[in-house]
Amino acid sequence: MSIKIIKSAAAITCLTAMSAAAASSVSVYGVIDTGFGVSKGKGQAAKVQAISGGNAASRWGLKGQEDLGGGNYVKFVLEQGLKINNGERQTSGVLFDRDSLLIIGGRWGELGLGRSGSLMGTTGYFGQFPKMSANPMACNYLDAALIGSLVNSGMLNNSVTYQVKPTNTLTLTAQYSNGISTDEAKWAKNNHYYGLSAQYKNKGFNLGTIFTVIDYRQSGANNGADSDPTYNLFFAVNQTFDQTRVHFDYQHVWNSRSLGGGPNAFYAKDLGFGSTAAVKGSKKASAQTHLSSVLVHRWPAAGFLVPSNGMWENGREPVRRKMLTVTATVGLLL
Repeated sequence: MSIKIIKSAAAITCLTAMSAAAASSVSVYGVIDTGFGVSKGKGQAAKVQAISGGNAASRWGLKGQEDLGGGNYVKFVLEQGLKINNGERQTSGVLFDRDSLLIIGGRWGELGLGRSGSLMGTTGYFGQFPKMSANPMACNYLDAALIGSLVNSGMLNNSVTYQVKPTNTLTLTAQYSNGISTDEAKWAKNNHYYGLSAQYKNKGFNLGTIFTVIDYRQSGANNGADSDPTYNLFFAVNQTFDQTRVHFDYQHVWNSRSLGGGPNAFYAKDLGFGSTAAVKGSKKASAQTHLSSVLVHRWPAAGFLVPSNGMWENGREPVRRKMLTVTATVGLLL
């Protein structure tokens, strides 16, 4: 659903940050996605569940733009995730959990400030992970988007993002968070995030890479105040041939505080530390390498997916173990 409202007296009154001297627009948009899913794990009973956002995340939002002249503009994005099956917010206690951004832009690029999807996040205006076709099945159900295999960094509060497109095919992005959750302490005591990404996209060919650093200065459920930083390197390449897509990605994470991503992720507190105190007292964590290859063919009304992916975790103190996980699935996309 998209409703565009051209500037009117009411719009000017409500949006005092916008100038009446230049053309402006405000849009209301949203996605409602619901259905039922059936799942069964080994040794477990089958589950039939109502699902919100199985194909695309249910959400609604507001966005507006004001032209400033000379090719420059200012705009905002406010977006909230929803659980359609029970009417709750996607993130408890957060009004606009998917984006809360003020963006200034022009021919020189865009500068965004506020709450934003991280470069390795799956949502948000500046999230680059999905833009690199890391969701080859175009589906959010369970781990079909590969989010369950890849370590990702979610949403960032107190963020600053700069993005520029030197050509029509190249996008460069730099991102910083002054405090991933909060920046109320002095700078040296906040958890900081740094990220860089580059993406080349030309017709059916897509090539991209992301590198991020999380610098821990505040203790939390999965890290100590002096835990070593987490470094995350991601690379993806895919080619679309008419209705067929070939996808390959690689990820290596140093000192990861989680194994995998999404709702099925395992965190430091789950990986053998033994207690919350042990988690907060740990400096090092696990290193992970992930490789996946996916082949997708789509018919006019359906898609056929045969992906395989493997993840190797080389355990380091205090998790002394090695693990190899290989999965293969077949699915139908309607």
